[in-house]
Amino acid sequence: MLSEASLRLAEAACHDRRVRWTGGWVLFALAAACGDRGVTPRDPAGVADRQPPPVAPPSASPAGHLEGRERLQHLFEAFERIDRDVPERVRIAQFGDSHTASDLGVSVFRRELQARFGDGGRGFVSVGKPWNGYWERGVHVGMSDGFAPVKVKFHAGAFEGLDGAYGLLGVGVAASAADERAWTEIADAFTHVELDGWRQPGGGSFDVSIDGAPAGRVATRGEPSQSAFWGLDVAEGPHRVEVRTVGDGEVRLFGMTLDRGRGGVVVDTLGINGAQIFTPLRWSEAHFAEQLRHRAPDLVILAYGTNEAVEPKLTDSAYELGIVEMLGRVSRAVPTASCLLLGPPDLARRATPRDPWATTPRVLEIVEIQRRVAQAAGCAFFDQLAAMGGPGSMAAWAAEAEPRALRDRVHLSRDGYAQVGAAFADDLLRAYDAWSAERGLPLARAPKTWGGAVH
Repeated sequence: MLSEASLRLAEAACHDRRVRWTGGWVLFALAAACGDRGVTPRDPAGVADRQPPPVAPPSASPAGHLEGRERLQHLFEAFERIDRDVPERVRIAQFGDSHTASDLGVSVFRRELQARFGDGGRGFVSVGKPWNGYWERGVHVGMSDGFAPVKVKFHAGAFEGLDGAYGLLGVGVAASAADERAWTEIADAFTHVELDGWRQPGGGSFDVSIDGAPAGRVATRGEPSQSAFWGLDVAEGPHRVEVRTVGDGEVRLFGMTLDRGRGGVVVDTLGINGAQIFTPLRWSEAHFAEQLRHRAPDLVILAYGTNEAVEPKLTDSAYELGIVEMLGRVSRAVPTASCLLLGPPDLARRATPRDPWATTPRVLEIVEIQRRVAQAAGCAFFDQLAAMGGPGSMAAWAAEAEPRALRDRVHLSRDGYAQVGAAFADDLLRAYDAWSAERGLPLARAPKTWGGAVH
């Protein structure tokens, strides 16, 4: 993610501890080199010491509203291997707020990429109900009263939690009593399920059933406390996965991933209602790195900004540092993955009930902050606001006869999310086609429908 020149500049300037944006000053590189606010190269991957590939010159004309396609080389190389009929599974993880959590736009993005490169599986879903209103396309969840969410909580003016271990999504579920149940029904076909949970000294056991048939017992007791993963193969098709506690200790589950025995694209929906870029920074970095490294995404998308735009006390510098810290965590966990900042959609407000709805100026500032951080950090950027039509689009979409935005002028309708998700996928595919053409690679537009082993 970081260029060698940026790191040299940051290391030279590190002694005076200044963090600012002026000309060639690279905030992300400075924070990574100086260790500001937790962005310090501590992990064994040695992000700051590795030799990155040469940085390609900027694209003369970005693909639609996608900027910095030359920064997506790792992802495009994975796509290219699929085009060469290598049955590879390309994983994309999108972290974000309620726009992501709804899965309405992500599901269309997923569908478009899978139509092009093949369906590698449904990806990550929750086990049980991490919060009321949890919803993803084709996914239905439930759990008994003895299961409860495990997450960071805001209490008495401060954030508090257990041990920072909340899984890839950032919200898990846990139960200690016997015969507590959590289940998930998935409409999409898959052939392999991998449960993601917490192994700990006082961990309990749970039984797994697939479509009501016993599939085995899992013990979570062990040392040291760390993430644990338990997989099993199933017949291809949709299934109901259920866990039932034995009652011999706490069972903490973070979710499960659903794959198919073939190559193709997998897109994980990892959004939390009300989240900001600071939300994942409240989790244990070691645990987050453990989770992300195991998932091994080829592209990490950070899709925050709407909730920051309505936070009156949030300064530009604090927000920039939040993005920097999160990108630092991602880079240390999966240093070879491509990264992309997905700018927030439009957001409309009005001063009084008699005033017209208008774009909140702060959302425009948030977009520009993300754009320049993405460029400095070596990440691509997709401008959702521009893809909607620019400032004023949220108000216009909400006033349509068949509205593409909801009355709150914050969220989109199903059709609105579908339009923006499709635009994102289309621009990404056009950027990949341009990248392939520059290298003289043949384009293979036929959808992949292979079976067999996955590399």
